[in-house]
Amino acid sequence: MRRAQGKTRPISPGVLTLSVVIMAAEWVLLVAGFKRDEMIVGTLAVALAAIFLWRTLQVASEPLEFRIRDILTLWRLPGMMLSDAWTVTIVLLRDLAGIEPAGSFYRVSGFRTAQHDPLLVARRVLATVYTTSTPNSIVIGTDPATSRMLIHQLRRAPTSPLQRDLGAQS
Repeated sequence: MRRAQGKTRPISPGVLTLSVVIMAAEWVLLVAGFKRDEMIVGTLAVALAAIFLWRTLQVASEPLEFRIRDILTLWRLPGMMLSDAWTVTIVLLRDLAGIEPAGSFYRVSGFRTAQHDPLLVARRVLATVYTTSTPNSIVIGTDPATSRMLIHQLRRAPTSPLQRDLGAQS
Protein backbone atom coordinates (compact mmCIF):
# COMPACT_ATOMS: atom_id res chain seq x y z
CA MET A 1 0.00 0.00 0.00
CA ARG A 2 2.64 2.50 -0.97
CA ARG A 3 1.49 5.87 -2.19
CA ALA A 4 2.58 6.78 -5.69
CA GLN A 5 5.41 9.30 -5.97
CA GLY A 6 4.12 12.85 -5.97
CA LYS A 7 0.61 11.95 -4.77
CA THR A 8 -0.65 13.63 -1.64
CA ARG A 9 -3.92 13.39 0.21
CA PRO A 10 -6.01 16.35 1.36
CA ILE A 11 -5.74 17.35 5.00
CA SER A 12 -8.73 18.35 7.08
CA PRO A 13 -8.41 22.06 7.94
CA GLY A 14 -10.16 21.35 11.25
CA VAL A 15 -7.56 18.78 12.30
CA LEU A 16 -4.70 21.09 11.40
CA THR A 17 -6.32 24.08 13.16
CA LEU A 18 -7.01 22.05 16.30
CA SER A 19 -3.43 20.80 16.29
CA VAL A 20 -2.04 24.33 16.00
CA VAL A 21 -4.28 25.56 18.84
CA ILE A 22 -3.14 22.67 21.07
CA MET A 23 0.53 23.29 20.22
CA ALA A 24 0.16 27.01 21.00
CA ALA A 25 -1.58 26.26 24.32
CA GLU A 26 1.18 23.81 25.23
CA TRP A 27 3.78 26.48 24.47
CA VAL A 28 2.06 28.97 26.76
CA LEU A 29 1.90 26.34 29.51
CA LEU A 30 5.57 25.49 28.96
CA VAL A 31 6.82 29.07 29.30
CA ALA A 32 4.14 29.99 31.87
CA GLY A 33 3.55 33.47 30.54
CA PHE A 34 3.08 35.84 27.64
CA LYS A 35 6.41 37.67 27.42
CA ARG A 36 7.02 39.13 23.98
CA ASP A 37 10.27 37.24 23.25
CA GLU A 38 8.78 33.93 24.37
CA MET A 39 5.73 34.47 22.19
CA ILE A 40 7.91 35.24 19.15
CA VAL A 41 9.91 32.04 19.66
CA GLY A 42 6.69 30.13 20.36
CA THR A 43 5.04 31.43 17.20
CA LEU A 44 8.01 30.30 15.13
CA ALA A 45 8.15 26.90 16.87
CA VAL A 46 4.41 26.30 16.41
CA ALA A 47 4.57 27.41 12.77
CA LEU A 48 7.45 25.03 12.02
CA ALA A 49 5.73 22.19 13.87
CA ALA A 50 2.48 22.87 11.97
CA ILE A 51 4.29 22.81 8.62
CA PHE A 52 5.99 19.56 9.60
CA LEU A 53 2.65 18.05 10.72
CA TRP A 54 0.88 19.22 7.55
CA ARG A 55 3.56 17.73 5.31
CA THR A 56 3.71 14.49 7.29
CA LEU A 57 -0.05 14.06 7.11
CA GLN A 58 0.05 14.73 3.36
CA VAL A 59 2.50 11.97 2.56
CA ALA A 60 1.59 9.44 5.25
CA SER A 61 1.07 6.17 3.43
CA GLU A 62 -0.62 4.10 6.13
CA PRO A 63 -4.16 4.84 7.24
CA LEU A 64 -4.81 4.81 10.98
CA GLU A 65 -8.09 3.76 12.57
CA PHE A 66 -8.28 5.24 16.06
CA ARG A 67 -11.04 3.96 18.32
CA ILE A 68 -12.34 6.25 21.02
CA ARG A 69 -11.95 3.42 23.56
CA ASP A 70 -8.23 3.19 22.75
CA ILE A 71 -7.73 6.94 23.00
CA LEU A 72 -9.55 7.00 26.35
CA THR A 73 -6.96 4.65 27.86
CA LEU A 74 -5.20 7.98 28.35
CA TRP A 75 -7.01 8.22 31.72
CA ARG A 76 -4.43 5.78 33.13
CA LEU A 77 -1.49 7.98 32.12
CA PRO A 78 -1.43 10.49 35.04
CA GLY A 79 -1.25 7.67 37.58
CA MET A 80 1.49 5.95 35.58
CA MET A 81 3.44 9.20 35.36
CA LEU A 82 3.26 9.78 39.12
CA SER A 83 4.18 6.19 39.88
CA ASP A 84 7.08 6.22 37.44
CA ALA A 85 8.29 9.62 38.71
CA TRP A 86 8.40 8.12 42.20
CA THR A 87 10.22 5.05 40.87
CA VAL A 88 12.83 7.17 39.07
CA THR A 89 13.29 9.36 42.17
CA ILE A 90 13.94 6.28 44.33
CA VAL A 91 16.36 4.89 41.72
CA LEU A 92 18.21 8.24 41.67
CA LEU A 93 18.41 8.52 45.46
CA ARG A 94 19.60 4.92 45.86
CA ASP A 95 22.23 5.48 43.16
CA LEU A 96 23.44 8.78 44.69
CA ALA A 97 23.62 7.19 48.15
CA GLY A 98 25.66 4.29 46.78
CA ILE A 99 23.05 1.74 47.88
CA GLU A 100 22.24 0.37 44.44
CA PRO A 101 23.39 1.58 41.02
CA ALA A 102 20.74 2.76 38.60
CA GLY A 103 19.66 0.04 36.24
CA SER A 104 19.26 -0.16 32.52
CA PHE A 105 16.89 -2.92 31.54
CA TYR A 106 15.46 -4.00 28.23
CA ARG A 107 12.19 -5.88 28.21
CA VAL A 108 10.59 -7.59 25.27
CA SER A 109 6.83 -7.76 25.49
CA GLY A 110 4.44 -9.49 23.18
CA PHE A 111 2.32 -6.89 21.43
CA ARG A 112 -0.59 -7.63 19.10
CA THR A 113 0.20 -5.65 15.97
CA ALA A 114 0.35 -5.93 12.21
CA GLN A 115 2.04 -4.11 9.38
CA HIS A 116 -1.04 -2.90 7.50
CA ASP A 117 -4.06 -3.28 9.81
CA PRO A 118 -5.14 0.36 10.48
CA LEU A 119 -6.58 -0.44 13.92
CA LEU A 120 -3.53 -2.37 15.16
CA VAL A 121 -1.15 0.25 13.76
CA ALA A 122 -3.10 2.99 15.59
CA ARG A 123 -2.95 1.00 18.84
CA ARG A 124 0.80 0.56 18.38
CA VAL A 125 1.18 4.33 17.91
CA LEU A 126 -0.85 5.06 21.04
CA ALA A 127 1.03 2.46 23.11
CA THR A 128 4.35 3.94 21.99
CA VAL A 129 3.34 7.54 22.77
CA TYR A 130 1.66 6.75 26.09
CA THR A 131 4.40 4.43 27.35
CA THR A 132 7.27 6.69 26.31
CA SER A 133 5.68 9.69 28.04
CA THR A 134 6.26 8.06 31.44
CA PRO A 135 9.65 8.58 33.13
CA ASN A 136 10.61 4.92 33.65
CA SER A 137 9.88 3.49 30.20
CA ILE A 138 10.87 4.23 26.63
CA VAL A 139 9.59 2.19 23.72
CA ILE A 140 12.59 1.43 21.53
CA GLY A 141 10.48 -0.10 18.79
CA THR A 142 7.95 -2.66 17.72
CA ASP A 143 8.28 -5.51 15.29
CA PRO A 144 5.02 -6.25 13.47
CA ALA A 145 6.48 -9.43 11.95
CA THR A 146 6.95 -11.06 15.36
CA SER A 147 4.38 -9.01 17.33
CA ARG A 148 6.94 -7.81 19.86
CA MET A 149 7.65 -4.48 21.55
CA LEU A 150 11.09 -3.58 22.97
CA ILE A 151 11.02 -1.33 26.03
CA HIS A 152 13.91 0.24 27.99
CA GLN A 153 13.39 0.81 31.73
CA LEU A 154 15.46 2.16 34.61
CA ARG A 155 13.77 -0.27 37.00
CA ARG A 156 12.07 -3.43 35.83
CA ALA A 157 8.31 -3.08 35.79
CA PRO A 158 5.56 -5.40 34.63
CA THR A 159 3.37 -4.73 31.63
CA SER A 160 1.01 -1.92 32.62
CA PRO A 161 -2.79 -2.12 32.33
CA LEU A 162 -2.61 0.70 29.76
CA GLN A 163 -0.27 -1.34 27.56
CA ARG A 164 -2.47 -4.44 27.96
CA ASP A 165 -5.54 -2.42 26.94
CA LEU A 166 -3.76 -1.52 23.69
CA GLY A 167 -2.54 -5.03 22.86
CA ALA A 168 0.47 -5.91 25.02
CA GLN A 169 0.92 -9.34 26.51
CA SER A 170 2.97 -9.94 29.65
